[in-house]
Amino acid sequence: MMPLEREISTLKQYCFQYLLRNHEKIPSKKVSQIYEISDIREEFISMAKKKNLVDDQFFSIFGEIFIISNLYHNLQNNNNNNNNNNNNNNNNNNNNNNNNNNNNNNNNNNNNNNSNTNSHDSHNTEDDMDLDTTSSISTNAPLIDINNNNHNINNNNNNENNIPQLTTNTTIDLTNIQKINLSGLARLTDISIQYISGYKQLQELDLSFCTGISNEFVKHLSKIPLVSLNLFNVTSVNDNTLQLIATSYPTLKRLLIGGCGNITEQGIKSLLKCSLLQELDVSHCKKLTNSALKLISFPCLTYLNASWCFDLTSGDNCFNKIAKQCTKLTTLRIAASAINEQQLIKVLSEAKKLTSLDISFCPNAIVNVDSKLFKYMSSIQNLHIAGCSFKEPILRKIIDSTPHLKDLDISHQDGLPWSFIESIIKDPSTLSHLKTLNFSLSKFDKFDSDALLNIHSLTVFFPIIKNSNKKKK
Repeated sequence: MMPLEREISTLKQYCFQYLLRNHEKIPSKKVSQIYEISDIREEFISMAKKKNLVDDQFFSIFGEIFIISNLYHNLQNNNNNNNNNNNNNNNNNNNNNNNNNNNNNNNNNNNNNNSNTNSHDSHNTEDDMDLDTTSSISTNAPLIDINNNNHNINNNNNNENNIPQLTTNTTIDLTNIQKINLSGLARLTDISIQYISGYKQLQELDLSFCTGISNEFVKHLSKIPLVSLNLFNVTSVNDNTLQLIATSYPTLKRLLIGGCGNITEQGIKSLLKCSLLQELDVSHCKKLTNSALKLISFPCLTYLNASWCFDLTSGDNCFNKIAKQCTKLTTLRIAASAINEQQLIKVLSEAKKLTSLDISFCPNAIVNVDSKLFKYMSSIQNLHIAGCSFKEPILRKIIDSTPHLKDLDISHQDGLPWSFIESIIKDPSTLSHLKTLNFSLSKFDKFDSDALLNIHSLTVFFPIIKNSNKKKK
């Protein structure tokens, strides 16, 4: 006899396949009610995690329910994260209050305010690879009211869990969806893109790693007012795609085309029509040359990732020209760009608003401890120098020259001296602003993990530690 658990699983799969075969016979109102069945809802959420099962047939039939399920799932995750953050903030406040009681009471307010200040570089975090669809709804108890004929999404202050609540009298209307993330759905083609074209209010679309779409998919979305488009590693994207994007979305503010190896100088030239562009990722675009990068001249650009473009040649001032033309630039990522010290000095002297810099795997970017570039680093808050193998005197000079540094990445290093880390953790001034240290995949002459674990204000990504030198926790 088949075990009960297996029977239930088989029954769920059977019902799901039945719905798939007979969807045309089910009124749309009934299809929407499928979401109310918890087992079916879990099935759809599971589908979000098993991306290889989501193809055009599935998406054309159950796309809307799929979106609703993930809306529910992701809002719930967001609320859990918010609750965790609130708990952390409360703990920090309590700790600060306890500390402040031993000090002058007049400093209490300032200390509490400082404890709640957090700064993050959103581009340093990998995007969530689950399908995520978000509408323009408040995180304060969103309510999708199916009984309401005007289909407005309202706030329900009595909903303590802050997750969508559905009733079942009418069809769900998702015309107000503003953000859809289909990242990693490699089996989707332009057929599914046509389905997305029905969301007329869509502003942000993530198609990263959707390798099944064509280079002309934009034609199906030309009437949607997109302001953000993520095409990272969509291998079909080429210069023709960028021309279509520039024509269709002249008000585009964010474009990620990293890993699109067929893009050339002509494609970058087409993008110049997008004069409002604020964020651009052209990393891992193997055909981009120095002359192509020199074309980047967006007056509103604040973020540029041009890392790992292997066709660049050293000795050229292309990044200096970018800094001159993009005066609002705050983040510059040029890892593995072969930039040298003199070129970097010119970049930093021009990019006066720069707060985040990535020169990982650029060993010649800083070679002299008395270099002029250190006087231009005072505003840097996020610094990535992974794989640069800078010597200890240069590392110490970097710390001394960056009084506002919050995040330091010195991963992928060989032979890092523990004395450098000791100089950091024993300096109260440095610890007052430094929040993150990344040593991952680095090697030290010795390492005292306990010394770092005792500093609760510091997040540390630990290195490779030899067994002989590893100190037990």
